[in-house]
Amino acid sequence: MNGPREDHAAFDFDGGRHRLRMRTRWAAAGVALGTVLPYEVVAGRPQYIWDLADELPPAGLVAVCAPALAGLIIALAGWRTRRPGSLGWIVIAALIGMRLVIGIGADAAAWGALGLPESVTARQGWALLALGATAAGATLTFKPHARRAGHALLVLGVLIAAAFFGWPGRGEAPIRTIIRAAASFDDLPDWRFRLGLIVIGTMALWPALVALAGLVHLEIPAKDDHPVTNLVAIYGLPLLIAMLVFRAVPGGGDGWSIFVALGTIAVIAATVALLASALEAAVEATFAPPPGVDPPPGWAPRRTAMMAAAVVALLVAGQVALARPPIKGVDWPLGPRTPPADALFVERLPEWNRARLHWERSARATSGAAELLRVKAAGRAVVEAAKGIDDGLAAALGQMVAESRDLHVAGRTWYRLVAAVNEASRLAGLPYYLDPTVFTFQTADGPGRHFRMRTFAVERVRRFEVDGRPYATLHVRRIDVRDAGSRLLGFSRDVQRFALVDLDEASAFETSLAESALEDPPLCEAIEVEDAGPGLARCGAVLAELLQTLPDGLIPAIVATTDRHELQHQIDGPHLPLSSAVLERLGGRHPRLQARVNRELSAYVAELTAADAPPVVGLIHLVRFALQGGGHLHHVAMIAFEALVDRPLDDGRGGPDHRAVADAFAQLAALPADTVRARAAAAWGRLFGQPLEPVTTLD
Repeated sequence: MNGPREDHAAFDFDGGRHRLRMRTRWAAAGVALGTVLPYEVVAGRPQYIWDLADELPPAGLVAVCAPALAGLIIALAGWRTRRPGSLGWIVIAALIGMRLVIGIGADAAAWGALGLPESVTARQGWALLALGATAAGATLTFKPHARRAGHALLVLGVLIAAAFFGWPGRGEAPIRTIIRAAASFDDLPDWRFRLGLIVIGTMALWPALVALAGLVHLEIPAKDDHPVTNLVAIYGLPLLIAMLVFRAVPGGGDGWSIFVALGTIAVIAATVALLASALEAAVEATFAPPPGVDPPPGWAPRRTAMMAAAVVALLVAGQVALARPPIKGVDWPLGPRTPPADALFVERLPEWNRARLHWERSARATSGAAELLRVKAAGRAVVEAAKGIDDGLAAALGQMVAESRDLHVAGRTWYRLVAAVNEASRLAGLPYYLDPTVFTFQTADGPGRHFRMRTFAVERVRRFEVDGRPYATLHVRRIDVRDAGSRLLGFSRDVQRFALVDLDEASAFETSLAESALEDPPLCEAIEVEDAGPGLARCGAVLAELLQTLPDGLIPAIVATTDRHELQHQIDGPHLPLSSAVLERLGGRHPRLQARVNRELSAYVAELTAADAPPVVGLIHLVRFALQGGGHLHHVAMIAFEALVDRPLDDGRGGPDHRAVADAFAQLAALPADTVRARAAAAWGRLFGQPLEPVTTLD
């Protein structure tokens, strides 16, 4: 009797096919868990996708549901597909398609009031793919006929890990962040902090460490079909994360945050386990089938791979169509203000707003029945007042009054309700606008959140065109006499089709500058930083001279500058590339700070190019932030001035050189206006690696 051939031994002893089949059952559920985990936790209360589904754009909703769909496809394929190779390709296509759909959907959701959570949108897919390739490659080296295919997967794992750590995406490359953190090792106060840094660094580098360790199998084949490298690649990272999670439990951490972290661990383990088994089965069946073994009947693995790729391509194309950015420009034919409409927007809506606040405060301590009656009465008054003005406006306000009694703590529904009222006002040609805001307050029971709106009258609509795309800004004034204002000259939200310019704040800003210019010596602002005095005095001299040359005062220039600033926010949207200058200055700082500085940097430099305002107004605005220091706008001003004069302006110790900043301001202020505009456009291009798009004013 002849014994088994050596090249059949590994196949006859193969447990990979059985593992893949079993993992399509339990791991498919782990992947699907990504959809049913809390979407976010606000004020200690979890928000699930079924609570927020109507607040997401279609592409965002598809992205959040993608893990559940992928898990279902994988489970059905494990039940119905006979060939291990075909099953492997289906699993790979489901997981890759899921990540592509999520990425595209995250880009679409970023334009709205409800972006996808970081647990969904993180770039972890590449790291998990590197771990899966390493696990599969190590296992395949046990099989002589598949050894070369295993070596290819091991090398592929290293290349994917290198791309993950070296590619910056829209932010800083992970390897640069790790190197910067390692450089601070000697500055940490004691061994506990250093040990913590080592643990976190190990977790961050885990995909690269495992991929490099897997290269050992290029020379030393695995001794069985479930080598240690496979186990470490699949379960090592989840165990490391679990250690940190359980370390946080005795400290009384947020229960829901811990729950979400544990769910994320399950998703990571399930994804890598599926990738490892699927790559092992698919690569072996397609590129290194066992010799002399007749596979069971069914679709050939290569045919399955091509069909799965075609399905993924169609799904991605559909998601791209759903994820198109919103159209920004608006046509808002402004009619006159009328006494009935003023009564509604100036009196009835603010009264209802305040009644809701009083009820929400009192309901925590008492039943709040009397206050609730006042809310209902004020709401009925709002709807009745609107009926005589416009039917569409009355319907939108009626819906807002009715649904505002049961808002989610995250308040996403509130933004939608207020937006519907604004759209009704626009369609009716009414010059009124509501801006949704969140008001927080403290009670004996803890913090409270009240969703309110601020009321404005629209005085002007300015329309622009950028590369054939329409944009608009609204010039508004506050009409609620009890509204203290926001101290913002303007504001822009990606979810809105336009930006706002607050004329009242522009007037207040002009008054503040004019009063500072009357000081002896003239200043741009009251001195808060001692070393800033000489620089503010030089700025004050420029301001005093400017005031003498503007017969209509500073307000037209401030408004025009703010127009260009807020317009740039609308042009940039949520996907503005992160400037290398921001990374250089704020590397290692929180990504949210980096993103905020980046977006404001774009707008503040772009406002210097406004054709209908002297650029020196924007320079005065910036130099005050640069000299006084503090806050994200200080970083914006320093980066902007350094880009405009093309030289560093710091003191070598991480702070501003006030004299150098004042010299840079004086140099720029003395240049002709067109020269400053051209210099600002060139600086913007260097900062963001692309030319600043010209703006055409349509009115």
